[in-house]
Amino acid sequence: MKKHNFSKKIALSICALALSAAITAGFFTGCKTPPVEKPVNALDLLDDESAFYIAIPNEVDPELVVRFLQNNIQNLSEKDAALISSRIDNVYCGLNHKKNKTIIQIASDARIGDAVASKIFTAKNGWESNLVITTFKKTYNVYDRDNLELAFPSSDIALIGRDIPVMLNQLDNIRSLEGDLEALPPHLLDDEVYQYLSGAGAENEIRFYAGRPQSFLTTLTGAQLDLKLDHVSGSFVCDPKYEGQYILKLDFKFKNETYMKAGRGLLTLAFGLTNSNCQLIGEDELIISDIKIAKKSLYKILIL
Repeated sequence: MKKHNFSKKIALSICALALSAAITAGFFTGCKTPPVEKPVNALDLLDDESAFYIAIPNEVDPELVVRFLQNNIQNLSEKDAALISSRIDNVYCGLNHKKNKTIIQIASDARIGDAVASKIFTAKNGWESNLVITTFKKTYNVYDRDNLELAFPSSDIALIGRDIPVMLNQLDNIRSLEGDLEALPPHLLDDEVYQYLSGAGAENEIRFYAGRPQSFLTTLTGAQLDLKLDHVSGSFVCDPKYEGQYILKLDFKFKNETYMKAGRGLLTLAFGLTNSNCQLIGEDELIISDIKIAKKSLYKILIL
């Protein structure tokens, strides 16, 4: 009996060694960990065809993100909007205003994924699911309703609005790149716009950039001001003293010094500001800061 037990122990030891060797050698191919996807910055997916861009870190003002969702996704329930918003870290959006219509392109850092999305954007709720194949032969679900498209190509990216197939192709293009992405910037935006919007999260503020600023300025001031601007950028944060108010900073880049001098006076009158609110940068740039503006007024400017 003792001899039998000894033999059994030897057999078990051999089996254990064989099992360990098999695991080390990778013989259990069915347990292989799937390849890790290369991380992609959502801002890299926006194109350069929008007139107005905005970067919204969700923690700065979650209400603004919910408004973005409900305004641009018709019949999205408050519950579903809150669910999606709770999983969003940053929203990057390009806007074009055409007549009475706002055309959007959104890429966001969002912990949603297609598994969650498929339970919300269902046929029962009026959504149609279609497959899009990129030039890299990758297949993605795209949800469509009333000419609005959405896609959730990975567990941390959500896309909404125009030209989603283009953004999906850009996503695959970035993942296919070899080497240091910082040395080879993959983004489609102008470098100045990209760098400015990228800093929103670190500064904990909402940032925007208007490359075609005339319509934005008209809505902002309520007056037709032809200031010969190259662009307008700015940022805003929630006023800690008043819940329904933002504190806004605007940076006006004029086409030359002459236009800047004329524009300064008009803007000071339009905003009712004093010199303490204004700062000249070089010969053609004017920064106006500490502007108090009601949230509802800014939502109107952003067509929310």
